[in-house]
Amino acid sequence: MLQRVSVIKPTRLVTNVNRYINHEARAYLSTKPTSQEDTVKASAVYKRLGIELSDPELMTQSITHKSFAHATVPTNERLGALGRTFLELHVTEQNWDKTKSNDTLKASVSHSLRMDTLAKIARSMGVDEAMRWKSPSSAPGAKVGETTVLAQTMEAIVGAVYHDQGSKAAREFVSKHIYTY
Repeated sequence: MLQRVSVIKPTRLVTNVNRYINHEARAYLSTKPTSQEDTVKASAVYKRLGIELSDPELMTQSITHKSFAHATVPTNERLGALGRTFLELHVTEQNWDKTKSNDTLKASVSHSLRMDTLAKIARSMGVDEAMRWKSPSSAPGAKVGETTVLAQTMEAIVGAVYHDQGSKAAREFVSKHIYTY
């Protein structure tokens, strides 16, 4: 016997969709300009890394965590997801012939891409001086969660390189700065 499935009222569905669209528009389609200082900081990081992206806004977005100005400026979340996926693929490819089992391969990849490792690399490149974020702690000088944010920013930088210049440039960047064999 079939059971009756309740249907969402059309007005409620429209309200939810509009709320989502408005949130997305505020978060990713912001017209708030990036300050000149932020652009200079982002450019300095990319110059140190030997990368020249075609879009200065993409550079600034890659160093902007969602805590910086929630829902008012584009953040690095999507670039971070792209970068993390690319890093996992690249490290898996490099370890494919070196490992004998699936478990060993997974362990090797996860060990290579640990948050503290990526944060350490980001600090050594000066990303911590340029990244835009706000600590959840209200204490002056508190840096609660900085390691996680640094790692996510490093992933976003990889994602920005991949997005702007393609796979070859991203592989070269990762081989040179992150995963040395």
